[in-house]
Amino acid sequence: MVLNEYLAEYPKKIEDEIEKFLNDKKNNAIDDKIKEVIEIIEEYTLRGGKRLRPILMIIGYKLYGGKDEKEIIKAASSIELIQSYLLIHDDIIDDSDLRRGKPTLHKIYEKIYGDKKFGESMAIIAGDLSSVFAQEILDQTNFPMDKKYLAMVKMAEIVEETGYGQVLDVTSLYRENFSEDELLLLHTYKTAKYTLEGPLIMGAILAGGKDFSMITNYSIPVGIAFQLQDDVLGLYGSEEKIGKPVTSDLEEGKKTLLMIKAMEDAGNKEKISKILGKKNITIEELELVRKIVKESGALDYTYSRAKDLVHRGIKAIEPINTDEKLFLKEFADYVIKRNF
Repeated sequence: MVLNEYLAEYPKKIEDEIEKFLNDKKNNAIDDKIKEVIEIIEEYTLRGGKRLRPILMIIGYKLYGGKDEKEIIKAASSIELIQSYLLIHDDIIDDSDLRRGKPTLHKIYEKIYGDKKFGESMAIIAGDLSSVFAQEILDQTNFPMDKKYLAMVKMAEIVEETGYGQVLDVTSLYRENFSEDELLLLHTYKTAKYTLEGPLIMGAILAGGKDFSMITNYSIPVGIAFQLQDDVLGLYGSEEKIGKPVTSDLEEGKKTLLMIKAMEDAGNKEKISKILGKKNITIEELELVRKIVKESGALDYTYSRAKDLVHRGIKAIEPINTDEKLFLKEFADYVIKRNF
C-alpha cells in the first residue's frame, strides 16, 4: 500500500528536519531558560504521531508535479510545528493532563516549577514560539520567493480558519441546541481545513499549482469523516490508543455527533446531561454513556455519516492514476477503518 510506504518512509525524515532546526536554535540560545523552552518544545513535538499533515503536504506537492524531495520534506516539517503550536494552546484550553500519552506542555512546566499559572504562561509562550519556528523553517527552504510567500499566506489562513473552528468548539458548550449542521461546520474549520485541505494546498502551491478545487472537494468531506471517527475513538477507545484519559471528551463536555444524536431522546438527554461536562467521571458513568449512544443508534448513525462522506471524497479524486492519488484513496479508507 502506498499509504503504508509513506508512513514508513517520511516521519523519520520530517523529524530529522525538525530536530536539526531546533538544535540550531538551542545552540544559539541566549539564556539557559530559553534553551530549556526549546528543549521542551522539541520533546513535545517529537514524542509521537504519524506526521500525517506534513506527509499530506508532500503528497500535495507531488500531486501537482513537484520534484525536489529534499526541500519539500524540509518545508513540510513546518506544518508539524504549527501542529505543536495549536495543540499546546488547545491543551491549556481543555485543561488536559496528557498528550500522546505524556504530560502536556503546561503540565511539564507546572511539575518543574510547582506553579499551575506559571506552567500555563510558559506553554502559551512555547506555543507562540512554535508558530514562529514553523514560518522560519518554511522561509529557509530554497523554493522561489513567490511560491514561499503564497505558501506562508496559506499557512496563516490555516491558522486563522482553525481559530474560527476553535471559537465554534469552545462556544458550543454554551449553546443549548447545538445542531448537527453547526457541528459539521465546526469540523470543517477545526479539522478538515487544517488537517487535510491546508497541508495539501500548501504542498501544491510550492509545486506551482493554481487550481485546488480537487483538493477541496476531497479534503472537506474526508476531513469531517476523520473527526467523526476520532470522536468515536474518543468515546470507545482505550487510553493507550487515544493517548489521553478515556473520560476526557465527556469531561470537556464535547458535543459530538454521538452526543447530539443520542440526546434527541428526552430520556437519554437527561441521563447524558448529568454526566457531560462533569469532572472526575467514573468508569461506570462512561460505560452508561457508551451504552446509551450504542443503543440509541447514534453510533451507527455517526459511522454511516462518516462512510458517506469518505465515499464523496474518494469520488472527487477519481480516476486514480498516480501514487499520490492512490495514497489519498487509501487514506480515506483508513479514516473509517480506524478502530479501538
